[in-house]
Amino acid sequence: MSDTPLLLVVYDTGSLAPTRLAEAARDLGCSLVFVTAGTDHAREMIPTLETVGSVVDAAGRTEAELVAELSALGPAGVITFSEFQIGLTVRLAAALGLRYHRPADVDAITHKDLQRQRFAEAGVDSVRFRTITDAGQADEAIAHVGLPAIIKPVIGASSRNTQAVTTPEECHAALAALFSGDDGPAESAVMLEELLIGRPTPAPWGDYIAVDCVADGDDVRPVFVTSKFALAAPFRERGGYGGLSVVPREEERAVRELACRAVRALNIHGVADVEIKLTADGPRVIEVNGRLGAWVDDLAVRSGTSDPASVALAAALGLPYETPGIKREGPIAFLYLIVPPAGARKVAAIRNVTALRRLPGVDRVTVLAEPGAPADWRIGARGNTAAVTGSAATHRELAATVAAIENVDWITYE
Repeated sequence: MSDTPLLLVVYDTGSLAPTRLAEAARDLGCSLVFVTAGTDHAREMIPTLETVGSVVDAAGRTEAELVAELSALGPAGVITFSEFQIGLTVRLAAALGLRYHRPADVDAITHKDLQRQRFAEAGVDSVRFRTITDAGQADEAIAHVGLPAIIKPVIGASSRNTQAVTTPEECHAALAALFSGDDGPAESAVMLEELLIGRPTPAPWGDYIAVDCVADGDDVRPVFVTSKFALAAPFRERGGYGGLSVVPREEERAVRELACRAVRALNIHGVADVEIKLTADGPRVIEVNGRLGAWVDDLAVRSGTSDPASVALAAALGLPYETPGIKREGPIAFLYLIVPPAGARKVAAIRNVTALRRLPGVDRVTVLAEPGAPADWRIGARGNTAAVTGSAATHRELAATVAAIENVDWITYE
């Protein structure tokens, strides 16, 4: 058997490209085996995955058969970068005796209502909420939580079906639509949660921030801080930037500390992404994702701040890793998402994309939609129309670039 450690990557839609994983694996001296989860995306990616590692396709196998095949390979670690495959990865890790989130903790890691319970029990944060599985539970939930409140799926990602409600009538109507699925993706369980009010924040900056952490038992450390742009209505991300934040350093330290406490409360092993609201009373936890956040590795590497991909793989293999302190100088890398207006239903026309690419500070524009494609705020990040990446020397330059991006006339919606 080879002395090269073998890492299993349970692959699906997620935050790291296979080529980036392969680069990090080469740096660490390990080899990759991609376990494809049987989804359409995973199956389509098998030819690409085979260029950078081996593939074990889970389709058509029972989990017992899959575990037997993987066990024979002698893996040293397992990880996933997909929100949708955390559960499978937990089960594989337990069956193979590998380091990862524990089965006893997976529900709290993947269910936002159970997270809230853990945070309250650990003294990390306490937010009023109710889990709702039927629109008829609205009145009891409103009585407990109060208004305004936010509705979000218990299990979900990318701001799908996330919206604020300010009156009982709005709440009843929103819940009826979510459970029926008549006008967007249907939900089987949602939370009505106390709305955390962000402090006044000048455009284009957001009133929230994310901290990606790495955890090995009680040793939890920040890996990268992603500062955010202002949300698009109702609660859709417009991307982020790093590694210099407009948030003052002392406050950034408090945000980092809170993020680490939230990760400890969930008993996470490996990497996690923590979103935190910046309120007038201090930072508050929005939620924790038990995997690397979107865009984090790209922003960290381009800003010269850290190497989240290598840290994630090293943690999964039980190898040593280094984490950075608060950055004080250097370039600011950004990713800015262009999202359709909340009322848009279709991409009518795309033109003059070169005008976006020519803007100062812009390195790349990736168009994510085609003319005729549906546009719907309810599907969250899957409805983004473009991603613009680049860098800036100062926050003033970055703000000017964002304003210029928004002023380019290049897309029309219906």
